[in-house]
Amino acid sequence: MADAQIQKLFSQAYILGGSPCSGKSSIAEKLSEVHEFQYYKVDDQDGEHLQRCQLEQQPVMFKYSRMSWNEIWSQSPAQLLADELVYYRERFPFILEDLSQLNAEKPVLLEGAAFLPELVNQFQLNAQLVVFMVPGKEFQVQHYRQRPWITQILNECQDPAQAFENWMERDALFAQEVIRQADVYGFSVIRVDGSIEITRQFEEIRERFGLDG
Repeated sequence: MADAQIQKLFSQAYILGGSPCSGKSSIAEKLSEVHEFQYYKVDDQDGEHLQRCQLEQQPVMFKYSRMSWNEIWSQSPAQLLADELVYYRERFPFILEDLSQLNAEKPVLLEGAAFLPELVNQFQLNAQLVVFMVPGKEFQVQHYRQRPWITQILNECQDPAQAFENWMERDALFAQEVIRQADVYGFSVIRVDGSIEITRQFEEIRERFGLDG
């Protein structure tokens, strides 16, 4: 797909980005079902993108593809955040290649933390169709603890409690960075703290996207 076609896809794309554990995926799945969007979920491509990374072109991705969970979560939250931002920048060309396979004539819903404000802002977007969801730290920690695969990862760490603390602080710092970037580029942010049911959040996203008419 030529650059002009990628630009066309982004110009009519619905983008739901933000920090992990904010309800993005649940809402995106419902939106794609109700409105029959093409749905691109970045998390579904994690493994394939890691397999394709090269040391010279994607050094941070390459490093993480070979690290154990203990090595990853033993790092400081500040280092984890710095690496995460570079990781997403390195990964974005892979995402664009994936999007090049979609039909630019049909609206698409793009969902995932990898859609950073600074990365999507390079395209001519309809700002009304871009929303970032970020959880409060208390809500984030509570819901991470409910995910069974978290325990499996932490059990591979020498100090599971410290690993979890580093992980949660990394994500809290990432949420702050998303808010900062969204403010710079004028994108909407929804803060999730559990006070609003996900069904209401779904309707709020539909309203912001202009899909409630």
